[in-house]
Amino acid sequence: MNLNANRLIRVLLCMTAWGVAMPTVSAVDLAVHSPSGRHTIGFTLREGVPHYRVSYDETVILADSQLSLDIAGDSFGGPFVIEGTRTDSRRSSWTPVAGSKASYPDAYNETVVELREATGKQRRLDLTFRAYDEGVAFRYTIAEQAEIADFVIQSDNSEFQFTDDHFVYWDDYPQARYSKVRISTMGDHAIRPLLVECGSHFVALAEAGSLENYAPMMLNRSRDNCLVTRFRRGNVAGTSPQSTPWRVVMVADAPGTLVENHYLLQNLSPPCEFDDTSWIQPGKVWRSSLTTRGAKAIIDYAAANNYQYVHYDAGWYGPERDAKSDPLTVIDDIDMKEVIRYADEHEIGLICYINKIAMSRYDLDKTFRTYQQWGIRGVKMGFVDWQSQSDMEFLFSAIKKAAEHRLVVDIHDNFRLTGIERTYPHVLTVEGILGNEELPQKGNPPENVLTTSFARMIAGAGDFTPCFLNGRVVSRSFQLALGVVFYSPLQYLHWYDQADQYAGKSFPELEFWQQMPTTWDDSKVVHGSIGDYMTVARKKGDSWFVGTIVNGARSLEIPLNFLGRGSYTAKIYAEDPDSKKRVIVESRSVTSDDSLTATMSSGSGHAIWISPAPSSSAGTKLRN
Repeated sequence: MNLNANRLIRVLLCMTAWGVAMPTVSAVDLAVHSPSGRHTIGFTLREGVPHYRVSYDETVILADSQLSLDIAGDSFGGPFVIEGTRTDSRRSSWTPVAGSKASYPDAYNETVVELREATGKQRRLDLTFRAYDEGVAFRYTIAEQAEIADFVIQSDNSEFQFTDDHFVYWDDYPQARYSKVRISTMGDHAIRPLLVECGSHFVALAEAGSLENYAPMMLNRSRDNCLVTRFRRGNVAGTSPQSTPWRVVMVADAPGTLVENHYLLQNLSPPCEFDDTSWIQPGKVWRSSLTTRGAKAIIDYAAANNYQYVHYDAGWYGPERDAKSDPLTVIDDIDMKEVIRYADEHEIGLICYINKIAMSRYDLDKTFRTYQQWGIRGVKMGFVDWQSQSDMEFLFSAIKKAAEHRLVVDIHDNFRLTGIERTYPHVLTVEGILGNEELPQKGNPPENVLTTSFARMIAGAGDFTPCFLNGRVVSRSFQLALGVVFYSPLQYLHWYDQADQYAGKSFPELEFWQQMPTTWDDSKVVHGSIGDYMTVARKKGDSWFVGTIVNGARSLEIPLNFLGRGSYTAKIYAEDPDSKKRVIVESRSVTSDDSLTATMSSGSGHAIWISPAPSSSAGTKLRN
């Protein structure tokens, strides 16, 4: 850290930054500005108690909000005095192994405030504040000290004091349906990220960084217009020095910008742990029936249609809820050796399910080492809990063990990312989402999908498991678009379908999924309204893939100003007006000056594949 006084000036260390008179125990106020100056996080001591506030474009988003930790046997919330400050800044970018962009900007200003208790044991606590152009963040560090060598944090009390009774998009379970309610009427607690409408601005409250030795946070209702962090379950035991995860406040003019900026959570996480990441391969996945024949049929389709993986889900080693099901046994209907041989021959990887029951009951190192020896390429971890410190310690141990044996990871059921995919990039996707497993006519109608696509995706990759032929599908053009709307480096497609359902039938629109990548050079939310509609455009190489989904019937103009110079061919996959179960495919020439009109009935969608135009082309129109 740079201690130069000029650096302090750069983060605006001043007596009257917030126009509040301070008692003697707080000699200064601090304000840390983002590089663009739009986000500001301020700090002050009020009667020795730490508080912070957040503004965006000079609009107060969070008023004075208290910060404290409850340590077993003794509160650790002040009064404090400021012993010193340290400042730092960064202007850089980094390249993800698998990302929604080719590189992520990583630019911030930072101040660390060194506090000491004014009386009693005079224990030390550091508060770190960072301001990025995407949002602000803070965390606690219990400094190394004899007075508090070993400790138990009973409660992490970080307040978020809003200025009004705003609307929030509330859920209290990782696979729950969202509700739009006021802060005052939401349930007792919410899980993160939490999306809040603050007048003309949109705010996300999130958690970032490693939780390996910590408990995940939830957000509880407190006094008027105030939320406060609590552990989802239990306490946190630690040894100084120890830093907490980051508490994050993202602010934007449009909700889609928050989704685009999901990488902020990764910026706040440690860099990649691995020197060699060549074995980490993202891609499209199709789940097989629990048979040798079923897997071979999907492998044939995958090899012919630019898919990368076949998947055996729960049951391949026995009943998933039976503790006696050994993850190194294989049911009689699967010849595992033959399936892997056939997959390797076709350059297709095999991913296998294993749940927490088996991971905790059996020797995990032996299990994953055996999977690697067999030739399995990845694991889908089921029944994953993310409530307590012990849950996190177990999960991170499993994640690291998978890396030792070069297995990519998909985490199900109740886990959401906090940026750890930067540190452990073989974690390619997670669930923690109400996806296509839930029927649209019951718990997951289009309105909720279009809330999830904003509120949940602020956390990063989400395994939505889009279906295609299954009876729960209302609109196939909607399904096509989901592959772009929901970012997931492991993209599970055709959920509930098997390859024999496609035999002898023609679905020209599946060309869209065939050509669609799962990692991207650029991603943009073109436009959207929470619960109503959303258009997402993603770039790979010279091609763009655009997905639009809607709740109510509407026509949307999709500007193509994200294209580069020159002419392009737009392949359009549109709803057939006569049947949502059919897709019309047509192509036309476009440039960046053009717009395309997407006309959709309720609960439908629209997809576009745009690629540089050849020297000559002719439009085609196909009907399925």
